[in-house]
Amino acid sequence: MYSLKDLKEVLKTSATQTIIFPEGDEAKIQQTATMLVEEQLVDVILLFNKKTDIPTGLNTQIKVMSVDQIDVAPYIAKFMEIRGDKTNLEQATKLMQLRTYIGTMMILEQKADAMVCGLTFTTADTLRPALQVVKVKKGMAIASSAFIMKKGEQAFIFTDCALNVNPDAKQLAQIGIMATEFAKTMNVTNPETVFLSYSTKGSGAGEAVDKVAQAIKELDAIKPDFAYDGEFQFDAAFVQEVRMKKAPNSKLTKATPDVFVFPELQSGNIGYKIAQRLGGFDAVGPFILGLNKPINDLSRGATLEDIYETAIYTAFQALNSQN
Repeated sequence: MYSLKDLKEVLKTSATQTIIFPEGDEAKIQQTATMLVEEQLVDVILLFNKKTDIPTGLNTQIKVMSVDQIDVAPYIAKFMEIRGDKTNLEQATKLMQLRTYIGTMMILEQKADAMVCGLTFTTADTLRPALQVVKVKKGMAIASSAFIMKKGEQAFIFTDCALNVNPDAKQLAQIGIMATEFAKTMNVTNPETVFLSYSTKGSGAGEAVDKVAQAIKELDAIKPDFAYDGEFQFDAAFVQEVRMKKAPNSKLTKATPDVFVFPELQSGNIGYKIAQRLGGFDAVGPFILGLNKPINDLSRGATLEDIYETAIYTAFQALNSQN
């Protein structure tokens, strides 16, 4: 999997991407923007509510914009066109005063390539305009999320730990596909994907087990170009020796798979945080998958390093979405 250093080298030698940060008034966002432009990794737009909120002394390479100085009339008209009878002039006018909506409209109008947000805005505040304006890719019914879990030379992808509360079997299969495609863009060679459960190949029973087993059948019908298997308990998924004892005919060949698909949000969210807090893994993300353009959500407790790293991965996603 690409390291952060690898991604920076790619960005420096590729077409420059523009990231918009709706939370331009946050000190950590301003620091991140400065680092990014000084290293010549991306172009940056910072959004503010008022012109008077814009601090003096920002790096002049950083583009700054304030809501009170933006002509939002074209955005209102475009938003009403997109949403049709799901909105009205009063609602559209109100929404186009929100920096998250303006950011997504700028992406739609190709004035920016990606957006990073979430220090003060909730996940819903960040993703609602993304889903309404940028929308999911053709053929995708949902968007999903993924974390890159890193520790030393180890790197895995956990999905979906941040977005879909209780996906059905068909959605779970799609979540696995999106995460595996993400792994490929991150330079994972021949990624292998495992679907997790409290059961290994029928050792347990229940609706939750049936859902994961059905997700595997959905994939069997699609025939994606990657190795996958399930349902597996985590020990059988993670440790090849255990897997060979519990499921000797598994289609997984690597010592450890690359992508771990959790059956629903509760287990996924708990799982990545256990890996982070007890296992000592760094959790990078979440990255939102399945959108036409990358819009990623920060944790409200994100550190400067978290924001910087997320911005670099986001710029790489944007670059990849154009290829």
